[in-house]
Amino acid sequence: MTTYYLYSGQSEWWQVIVLLVLFILVLVGAYYVTRLFGRFQIKKGSSQNIHQLESISVGPQKFIQLIKIGDEYILIGITKDKITFLKEIDKDNIDLSKYNKEKIAQVTPFNKQLEKFLGKK
Repeated sequence: MTTYYLYSGQSEWWQVIVLLVLFILVLVGAYYVTRLFGRFQIKKGSSQNIHQLESISVGPQKFIQLIKIGDEYILIGITKDKITFLKEIDKDNIDLSKYNKEKIAQVTPFNKQLEKFLGKK
């Protein structure tokens, strides 16, 4: 008994092309979904009245942070399980020379950071 196999090179090429087009569509879709979620996170994380000025690690998963809320400066302790108010600090006791409204409010877009990293600018 003789078995005949038909080789259809054309159909294999079409399958490769279709898979390649689908792969590109998935990449483009992932790009736009990521941009959409990124914009949402920036809007969600940006605030006019609350700013984290400094943070220092004092142990594994333990931090002390200096936060500006409105015109008040507070020191909080953060652990894995809770956040604790430590102290309100007078504005006179803080060196605010490196903090200005422009620096606090400035958010560098990802494409600018990527260009800087790649050395284009």
